Amino acid sequence: MAIRATLDSNILIYAELEPETEKGGRAQAVIAQTAPHGVLAVQALLEFLAVVRRRRIASLASAIAKVEAWSQVFETAPTTSVVANAAAALVRAHGLQVWDAVIWSAARAAGADLFLSENLQDGLAIDGMRVANPLVLGGADLTALLAG
Repeated sequence: MAIRATLDSNILIYAELEPETEKGGRAQAVIAQTAPHGVLAVQALLEFLAVVRRRRIASLASAIAKVEAWSQVFETAPTTSVVANAAAALVRAHGLQVWDAVIWSAARAAGADLFLSENLQDGLAIDGMRVANPLVLGGADLTALLAG
């Protein structure tokens, strides 16, 4: 059974703003590999748009189109009051940043078991989900990780 992964906004940002760099290329590959069974939290999509708007306004139309496309191929996990309460508990119990906790809680509620992020501690595991940094994994390693 394939692992259900969620992507942090930083992966989406690298793919859009740095497509010609090694990180940007890896981020694009991660998005492609996770799309069939992946979950994107609405919070991650909105963070992505906010960063693109702030850093490169000329790319905003492209970013909005990507959000629309990603919303068609990924399951999107909403931020609900249940998610907000779970996120607050993660902040309190584990010291996660608020917006990371919102993404975590929304994705976990949607059935994600793997949080792909450059910013969170690689290997961190809470409530049945763990973190991996996909930007340091080779393509075969990521494929194996996603295969479970």
